Amino acid sequence: MIKRNLHVPIFIVTVLIALLFSCSTATQKEEEKRITTYNCSIKAPVDQVVTNAGIVVHFTSFVRDIVEQLEFIISGTYGTTVLPIQLDNEQFKINIPKEITQHAGRINWQLIAGGKTIQKGDFKLFSNTNALKTVENYLGPRSIIANNRDYTMLVSIPVDSLDNLLPDGTNVSMRHQFKGVIQQEIHRVTAGFTWHKINSPLITGRLITGSTLNNISSTELVADVFPDIARPFKIYEDSNHNYADGNEIISIKTDQIKDPNGNVMSDGTIVTFFMTDNFNQRWTTTASTVNGYAFAKALHPEKPSTWTVRGVITGMVESPEIEIKFQSILKEITIQPQESNTIIVGPLTSYLGQVVPDGIQVSLKLNDKEIILKTKKGIVSHTYDSKTILPGTYELKVASLGVTALKAIDLK
Repeated sequence: MIKRNLHVPIFIVTVLIALLFSCSTATQKEEEKRITTYNCSIKAPVDQVVTNAGIVVHFTSFVRDIVEQLEFIISGTYGTTVLPIQLDNEQFKINIPKEITQHAGRINWQLIAGGKTIQKGDFKLFSNTNALKTVENYLGPRSIIANNRDYTMLVSIPVDSLDNLLPDGTNVSMRHQFKGVIQQEIHRVTAGFTWHKINSPLITGRLITGSTLNNISSTELVADVFPDIARPFKIYEDSNHNYADGNEIISIKTDQIKDPNGNVMSDGTIVTFFMTDNFNQRWTTTASTVNGYAFAKALHPEKPSTWTVRGVITGMVESPEIEIKFQSILKEITIQPQESNTIIVGPLTSYLGQVVPDGIQVSLKLNDKEIILKTKKGIVSHTYDSKTILPGTYELKVASLGVTALKAIDLK
């Protein structure tokens, strides 16, 4: 039997692998040496003003055969990107686009070859103070109260022609005008903006603001100054008469409502009038102020009563209560002589002897059964059905407008 030597093939494979590894390592070291040996650099950008034209970075020396291994990485306010290397008239360059160079801030860059940084640096882009665009103003709150506690704030943000914030220390003239008086203050920009606190005046009106920087001006912003919380007010009643006729209109009105500084309350302020009568019935009516006055109307009651009324501005103040008394317009109720089973009441006459208005309620109560009728030309009538009521003598109770009359009637 022939014995084969298995050690020989294993030895050959091991040698081949060693040779390949040796060649690869040598090639990599040779490539790294080649990159670091060649004089490859760029003319580093310097600090400058923002531009809308981009920035061109030129190479001071360059070897063409490693161009594919070069990367130019740039980082700024708006992120990081890799820029391509361009060939222009046999010269290599890198163009930093306007999307980066028009924003103020610090720019970091790296030139990388074969995965290794061979050059890096940074430069600053400054806002262009010689090419201003506008002064952006913000004002708030837009409505304040006329007192010693409230205020509004004016904030100004000046920017250059490319919308970059201006450097700290830039002086901005901030003005406001109220009732013809103009006030001006100079404030310096800090972190891109400046502000001015404007205390509320003690009288109502419109506060106008604006800011300027050199020959650039902001837009006009205004804040309205409204009255403070109303002080206590009084209410009054006004009517042609105080009879409970269910027909006349009574007006409840306030005196002129003002705040503690004498400012008339804004038009449209809601005043609610709460009313209660001596029968413990309650209701409300509302009115809006005009020039500080509020007027509400209500219908006279149909029977004598006494109203208690107070005015309230919700969450602010209320008036003292007033009493309004209504008396009956009737002295007596006339019940005409009975005709068969028909009852006729009236004519009912008022305080001047005139017939009461149509629609006045008249109650006929017989044997605990009540019927409500309404007047027409001061008269109501009703015929009792003998089929539902047995013949006999009954006491009829008639009531209207707070007056009651009793009458014995015979039903057949």
